[in-house]
Amino acid sequence: MASFHLNLRPSEEVLVDLRPHWSFLWGPLLVALVALAAGITLDVALPNTSVEAHWVEGIVVAIGCAWLVLRVARWRRTGVVLTTDRVIDQWGAGRKNRVEIPYDAIEQVVVDQSLLRSLAGTGTIEMLVWGEGALHRIHDARKPAVLARIITRRLGPRPDWVPWPGDRTD
Repeated sequence: MASFHLNLRPSEEVLVDLRPHWSFLWGPLLVALVALAAGITLDVALPNTSVEAHWVEGIVVAIGCAWLVLRVARWRRTGVVLTTDRVIDQWGAGRKNRVEIPYDAIEQVVVDQSLLRSLAGTGTIEMLVWGEGALHRIHDARKPAVLARIITRRLGPRPDWVPWPGDRTD
């Protein structure tokens, strides 16, 4: 389903391959519909306006629709793939951004969902990477609790405790 090429290792298999939840498109879709409705309403309510007013109205409608088109293009080029060895997250319409995190490097997996997002079946997955203190977020994930469970089950053994900088070790 993802629109990018995977360089799988010889023994690696794809477990899950998903695009973001359709809620990724809510904002631009709403703006495009409101702009289009406003443009049609102004054309019908004020038919004898100047050409300049029609140009402004057309630009407002075009901006709303262009945002929707760009967001759909970005949605089509965004995906998360869980393989037997790693998590691959890629996003971006023009410039591709890609993060590959081996399961051995993941310290903790947390799901963040509001009540509304929980009802819609979407949310954010947060993964804390060992040693770096880096937090990687996958936004608008479909069924994030299921994905987090799959990731958690694939995690390797935890490394020995390493003190944080500034911790007393005496």
